[in-house]
Amino acid sequence: MKSSLLEQNLAAPRAHAPLDRRYAERALIHHEVKYTGTEGARFTTSIGSLKDLSKTGCKILGTTLPAIGGHVTVTLYLNDGQAPLCLTDATVSWIKGHVFAVRFPKLTDDERKRIQGIIWKHVRLPQSNHHRTAFRIVP
Repeated sequence: MKSSLLEQNLAAPRAHAPLDRRYAERALIHHEVKYTGTEGARFTTSIGSLKDLSKTGCKILGTTLPAIGGHVTVTLYLNDGQAPLCLTDATVSWIKGHVFAVRFPKLTDDERKRIQGIIWKHVRLPQSNHHRTAFRIVP
């Protein structure tokens, strides 16, 4: 006896989740971050909480929000036994509520290696068997 098309679709294997279009893996990390920007003609410095980190940028929960497209200096307290990592000229890419994202400027090799090391310590493998890798390894 032939099975119906509906029964065939129910028995078909699930498709993999689409590949994340981000260039770099983001790791959920909660550390303190300080960010300095300009508000008109004056500098403002605020303390926030790092929510995630990649080698191209990060997401920050803050109280004072910079403008989209604005440039900030981000100081990351990574608790890795080294001095805080200070990245100048980071660009604010989006804001939603009290959370905003910044895109890092071109990193030095040492900065990139340090951030990548922190990310690898915090990356978690998904529990689902139907999940594709959400990052690409690039040189």
